[in-house]
Amino acid sequence: MKVYLASLFLCALVVKNSEGGSVLGTPDESNCGCQNGGVCVSYKYFSSIRRCSCPKKFQGEHCEIDTSKTCYHGNGQSYRGKANSDTKGRPCLAWNAPAVLQKTYNAHRPDAISLGLGKHNYCRNPDNRKRPWCYVQIGLKQFVQECMVHDCSLSKKPTSSVDQQGFQCGQKALRPRFKIVGGEFTEVENQPWLATIYKKNKGGSPPFFKCGGSLISPCWVASAAHCFINFPKKENYVVYLGQSKQSTYNPGEMKFEVEQLILHEDYSESSLAYHNDIALLKIRTSTGQCAQPSRSIQTICLPPRFADAPFGSDCEITGFGQESFSDYLYPTNLKMSVVKLISHEECSQPHYYGSEINTKMLCAADPEWKTDACKGDSGGPLICNIDGRPTLSGIVSWGEECSKKNKPGVYTRVSRFLSWIQSHIGGERSLGF
Repeated sequence: MKVYLASLFLCALVVKNSEGGSVLGTPDESNCGCQNGGVCVSYKYFSSIRRCSCPKKFQGEHCEIDTSKTCYHGNGQSYRGKANSDTKGRPCLAWNAPAVLQKTYNAHRPDAISLGLGKHNYCRNPDNRKRPWCYVQIGLKQFVQECMVHDCSLSKKPTSSVDQQGFQCGQKALRPRFKIVGGEFTEVENQPWLATIYKKNKGGSPPFFKCGGSLISPCWVASAAHCFINFPKKENYVVYLGQSKQSTYNPGEMKFEVEQLILHEDYSESSLAYHNDIALLKIRTSTGQCAQPSRSIQTICLPPRFADAPFGSDCEITGFGQESFSDYLYPTNLKMSVVKLISHEECSQPHYYGSEINTKMLCAADPEWKTDACKGDSGGPLICNIDGRPTLSGIVSWGEECSKKNKPGVYTRVSRFLSWIQSHIGGERSLGF
């Protein structure tokens, strides 16, 4: 006699959530603390198990995490995004971590849900401080640290994206070609914010090419401090905008004297690295004018505070630098190429640069080590796409040789120097802030 055993299937009722998606379970009138339109569901055969089914863009046990939030408003008390590191890149501790449960603000507080605290390590501001923060483990202790998340008001696009002098940061006359060693020759219209900086010669000889720079507002160029440290007087330099070729006249180019030359006061050099490698040049024509917008001259947007393009992003580098480390002469034509951002953790590995790297630097390289910034590209721009706009994410700073395996180019991390820039250019700041 054959015995047939019937399989037991547990069935669940399918209901619609507020976004029109399907969830398993039956609605529970107790709501179980769901936020942001989340639906509380309980399983038919296990009615004691309840959970929140969250609308699109929301996550968490109570749908309290808003994945669409990339910046904070006001002091960030209502911020519910997913930033989870401090301003030095150190990871936040979870609010339900054993060490954090001993602190005043933790996931087990009766009011934890309303404060945004839970089983996660995302930055919050439960006690009304200046900006979102989290607990960070430093040595054997846990400390309150401000978070790497930017203020929405500092990254908003202006109601009119054109300033009083007609500039529109990050706009190109030519389409981007995310396609300078291993790169391709290009026209300055592809990088209209590129400044070419020359050092004057004594005795009336023609000035010689020194470094690159980026036009961040009509009167100001950002570059690298190490370009000027040996000759820090403004009278030593002349700046051109709109140059696709050196040693020849370029239609639309403008020539400027340097009215002010400001090197970062904490600039220093180690055995290999340059620290706080940033400089500002205030420029004027012989008739007292700042830059004028054209197809070949444009400002570049500055990044939001403490915000950078994701690691692995494609970014553009441009300059008149050498095509290989062993070259003697600089090319006369502008070159452009594409590199990928490398994480701080990877770049600080021993076989990369180890402790020479800090969080005020960005690393970028070609995955096949065939293209790179090189000598002469110093001070020039690393342009990455942030919030849909070309942005000055880095300034060419240092590196070991050029296109050398496991030795990426290192760039000054502009998002960490916005306060310094603004303190000097003040009301003449660019639209990128």
